[in-house]
Amino acid sequence: MKTTSKVRVMDIWYDKIQTIKERPGLYIGKKSLILLHAYMNGYMDRQRELEGQGEGFNFEFQEYIQKRYNITSSHHWSSIITFFCTTDAEAFDRFYELLDEFNAKQDKQNGS
Repeated sequence: MKTTSKVRVMDIWYDKIQTIKERPGLYIGKKSLILLHAYMNGYMDRQRELEGQGEGFNFEFQEYIQKRYNITSSHHWSSIITFFCTTDAEAFDRFYELLDEFNAKQDKQNGS
């Protein structure tokens, strides 16, 4: 079984979702946060099959989205973002905006 550091796993996730952002039609068919989330779940499941482990997308992002939208329920970040958008394509774009905000905040906190 391979062991992968959390930082490296997040780099892999980030690289993968940035690739999808550039060409969503190629990877998930269209701009869709629902389809992106499904893709991410499938990717994680396959990672578990191949490596015996599957790190999910950054848990801190979940907390960030809940705080950002003042949500205390256990709704998934993708459901929260989708709820506050009028279309799935808008939610897809909003996810990337929020991810950029989150990463900038993380970089500032880490002194990067």
